[in-house]
Amino acid sequence: MAIFHLSVKTVSRSTGRSAVAAAAYRTGDTLTNERDGRQHDYANRTGVDDSFIIAPVGCEWAHNRSTLWNAAEQAEKRSNSVTAREYVLALPAELDAKDRADLARSFASAVVERYGVAADVALHAPSSGGDDRNYHTHILTTTREVEPDGLGKKTRILDAAKTGGPEIESLRELWAMQCNEALERHQKPARIDHRSYERQGVDEIPTLHLGPTSTTMERKHKAEQERKGEPYKPQTFKAQENERRRTLNDHVREMVRELAATVRDVAAQAMDAKRKGVNGLLNALRVKGKQEAEEQARRAAEARRREEERKEALRQQAERAQAPARGRGRGRGGPSRSRDYDSGPDFF
Repeated sequence: MAIFHLSVKTVSRSTGRSAVAAAAYRTGDTLTNERDGRQHDYANRTGVDDSFIIAPVGCEWAHNRSTLWNAAEQAEKRSNSVTAREYVLALPAELDAKDRADLARSFASAVVERYGVAADVALHAPSSGGDDRNYHTHILTTTREVEPDGLGKKTRILDAAKTGGPEIESLRELWAMQCNEALERHQKPARIDHRSYERQGVDEIPTLHLGPTSTTMERKHKAEQERKGEPYKPQTFKAQENERRRTLNDHVREMVRELAATVRDVAAQAMDAKRKGVNGLLNALRVKGKQEAEEQARRAAEARRREEERKEALRQQAERAQAPARGRGRGRGGPSRSRDYDSGPDFF
């Protein structure tokens, strides 16, 4: 998988280094330092896949490697001057050689445009005996702005305490974005992140960067153990610490997997219990609903029965009220009896 790496270093006279020597070694070229007359011949060096220079528009002179880096050396007068700045970047192994070169060119061009410097780009292949995915690039830049007639003022933004950190963080973010865009453009699933594991929220201990010295020592030690038929065990402190951290990370990942499995089981059980609870509640609601419907039907029937009884009682009461009136019509004083008396003879 693609990994993120971007480091920024300086080439300083205080450590006995020169920009000319650094450029010759990085690009596999032969250059002479005009300041001290030393020749640096790395023409036979292997592992350099490609190299090229990017400079501001109108500064064609800077495309000559010897002229550029001798100018960088001659522009500085102090014994502890910083004569060049170096960016080391890991290139995605998922991309082919052309795409890796294009990606390195894009970042170098952004640096040139951002600071007005020139950039000498060298693309390196993985070292023999090392990780065969370790494609990387060294981008050596001037510490002064490059102008059509030579080097100009010193760039200070990366040197100042207040601006250096944020500026490098911005470059790291830019590189991650460019890598991810290239991976996406070529339909590669890998992605990188410039943030630390802590900032990403990843519970993992980062490994240490071995560097060239530790890497060389480990490579020789591994080859010697293989010749003896012995299993490889790290020798340097950094390699040993990385092995310890990888073991801890593997242990943590296993614990996380077990915890995730437990959480899934508990969630499934809770969901099953919830499902059963919901089904039980629905059944209870259905039973209760049926009971309530039956109770309502019973109450309605009872109400109809009482209404019929009330109506029957009213009817009977009405009949009883009419009975005396019919009886009085058939007794004395009735119309028929008066008619009998009137129709008879008058004896008085």
